[in-house]
Order: sequence, then C-alpha cells, then structure tokens
Amino acid sequence: MNSGTTATRLTLGGVIAVSTGNFFVAFDASAVNVALPSIRASLGASESVQQWFLDSYTIPLCVFLLAAGVVGDRWGVGRVYRWSLATFGVASLLCALAQTGEQLIVTRALQGASASFMLPMTLSIIAKGIPDLRRRARTIGAWGVVGGFGIAFAPIIGGLIAHYAGWRWLFAVNVPVCVAALLMIRRFHDAPSLAGRRFGPVGQALFCLTLTCLAGALIEIGHRSPGAPIVLALGGGFVVSLVALVVSQRFSSAPMLPRALFTHRPFLFVVLSGGFYQLASYGSLLVLALYLQVKEGYSADIAGYAMLPCCVAWLSGNVLAMRVPPSARRRVIVAATVLGATGGLLVATTSLAASTPLTMAVTIPIGIASGLLASSLSAEAMHLCPPEISGTASGLLNTSRQTGMAIAIAVLGGLGYAHQLLVPMTIIAGGFAVVLLCCLRAFTAVAPDPEPDVALPARSGRR
Repeated sequence: MNSGTTATRLTLGGVIAVSTGNFFVAFDASAVNVALPSIRASLGASESVQQWFLDSYTIPLCVFLLAAGVVGDRWGVGRVYRWSLATFGVASLLCALAQTGEQLIVTRALQGASASFMLPMTLSIIAKGIPDLRRRARTIGAWGVVGGFGIAFAPIIGGLIAHYAGWRWLFAVNVPVCVAALLMIRRFHDAPSLAGRRFGPVGQALFCLTLTCLAGALIEIGHRSPGAPIVLALGGGFVVSLVALVVSQRFSSAPMLPRALFTHRPFLFVVLSGGFYQLASYGSLLVLALYLQVKEGYSADIAGYAMLPCCVAWLSGNVLAMRVPPSARRRVIVAATVLGATGGLLVATTSLAASTPLTMAVTIPIGIASGLLASSLSAEAMHLCPPEISGTASGLLNTSRQTGMAIAIAVLGGLGYAHQLLVPMTIIAGGFAVVLLCCLRAFTAVAPDPEPDVALPARSGRR
C-alpha cells in the first residue's frame, strides 16, 4: 500500500492525538500502582482483588494485540483508532464511577481491551500519514519519548493526583483528553485493506483463558496454600487451556502466528527476553510503589517523589537509546542487562540496612537499564525477524512484553506486602539475568553486526 495515496496527511494535531494515545496506554498501566492502597481502602477490597485492578487491564491489553493489527488492516487504522480511543474514554469514566472492586475490575478490563487496539494503531497511523521518511523517523522518535515519559513518570504524576484529588481522578482525567484527541484526529482517513491474514476467534479465546488462569493461579497462590481449591482449579484450567491452545493452533487454517515465524530461533529468543524484561522493569515500579506506602507509610505523593531517581533514570535511558547506532546495539543490550541485574541486587541488599532515601538512590541503575532496553530490544527483534512478517512479529513482541507485565503483577504484587525488598528485587535481578541469557543465545546464532550506523528512535518501556 502506498501510504501517500491511500491516507490523508497526518497534521500536527493528528501527531499529538496518536502520541496522546501512546501516553495513556503506558500511564494507565503504571499510575494506578501508587494509588492501590487508597483504592483498596476505598472499595474494601482484599489484596488478591487489588492485584486484579492491575491485571484486569494488562491481560486484555495483551491478548488482543495480535488481533488488533488484522482489524486495523481490514477496517482502516484511523477508524479503529477513533473507536478504540472513544471506548477508552468511556471505560475511564466508568472506572472513575466504580463503587465496588468487581465493578472496577470489569471497567479496567474494558480499558485494557480498548488500549490493545489503540497501541498498534498509533504507529500505523504515523506510517500511513507521513510518507516522508525523515519526518516519519522524527515523529516516531517523539512518539517514543512521549510513551517513555508516560511509563517513567506515571508514579510521580499518579501519586500527586491520587493524593490531592483522589484516586478516581486518575481515570477521570483521561476523559477530556480523549475528547480533545478525537477532535484532532477526526480528519485522518485511510483506505482499509480487505486482503490479508485471517484471524481465528478460537485461538484468541483460548489465549485469553490461558493467560487469565495463569495470572489467577499466581495471584491466589501468594495468598493461599498451593492445595487450595481455587489454586488447583486455576492451575488445572491453565494446563487444559494451554494444551487446547497448542492443539488448536497446530491444526488451525488461520493460526494466530504464521508457522514460518517459529523457524527463526534468534528472533524467538529476543521475543522471550522481552517478556522477562517487562517483568523486571515494570515489576520494579510496582514493588517500589507498594513498599514505600505499605512498609514505609508514605503517602501516594511522597512515594511518587521517592521514586524520582528511578523515573528520571528511566527516561534518560530511553533518550540515550536514540543515540545508539545499530552496530553498537547488541553491546548496549548486554551492558544494560548486567546493569539492571546489578541494580536489582544492590537494592535488595541495601534495603536490609540502609535508609530509604539511599535505597531509592540505588534504583538508578534499574531505571537506566530499563530505558535503554525498551527500544533496543524492539529494534533488535525487528532486525532479526523476516521482513515479510514484520507486522506480526511486532505484535508478538508486544504480546510477550504485556504477558511479562501480567506475570509481574501476579507474582510481585503480593510480595510488595509480604516481604521487604530482598525477595522481590532479587526476582527482578533474576529477570534481567534471563534477558541477558536469551539475548546472548540469540546473538551467537546470527551475524555480528546489524544494519548501518543510523540510530533508531526510542520507544516506551512496554513495547
């Protein structure tokens, strides 16, 4: 498709509109972390229900990403973005009005589902609406920094909103911004393509069930004995649905992923590393937010300020990644994973004896590593995948990352209450170590130097 003839030119207002969508997908995944104690108290929720306030957003965000690209191609990315943005605004309003924990979980799920369609549309709109390659690259760079700002500074912004205005305003603030973004993007139109890959609903449903059962089992096992009926039921549901998913995809005429993709082992190792990266990076924000409020007794705004060293370091790493040429990218990935693992162990050990301010200061290596890896892993995955299936490959990488986030919430969410920082931060250090092992395995199987020395734009931490 020639973007210059099948889509209207993207105006500055349109760029702001898609960057806004990218910001809110990241912001709403992270800002709620610092408000969890106040949300839980306000709605009378248990610790396990509280973790579903996060995973009910993350799981739909994860499971619909692969389908979103197909829907965008068939219906037009501009139309899908407008509908998903409007749905996100309505869901945000319903979140703000929720009166029970169950209501908030349902409305957060609607938020996550709409976010899963917003996220891939933002880049597609830029690609179709800006034919000039240099301007497109600059726009994607700005888009990535906005998303990086959304995830890095969400704890601070979210803490201030939750403390001074109340947790409901974390969601209500989305509504007028979504309306403004809809007005700015209303003139963008592109031609849908009725051709392309079909997408089987059976695989989609089984994937959703598999991930939900896995997250549920991990959440409940943190609060009950392994032999509890609900843990056994969720664990059994995970095994059965996983087997059914594998079998259905093996014989499906419209599999979720092209079978040719599984022959590219180096790419798959980088995709796997993306899941562990998200577990470690997002998990660190979640654990720190809970630790500061529950164990140290900080208010939401002070907890946000205390996380400032990590947040600034994260954004700095995201910006620094823009200057990394492809020939140095693999070395940067290796160095960043070592830095992240070292930072996790430093925080784990420092927290046993040092003051809280010093403990927060040594989160800087985690922030820098997270920011550097966000775009570097994405760029490396795209370099290693076959160009003819780059869209599907990008969707798989995004899905892997969101799965890592969902597991981080399930595993680390309870540890923010049950332990000091020693156990969860050791797990986070282990996550960075697994990223290192996966990437080394991928790099040893391919040629040493990727692409010419042209630095790629940074992208936000959840991609």
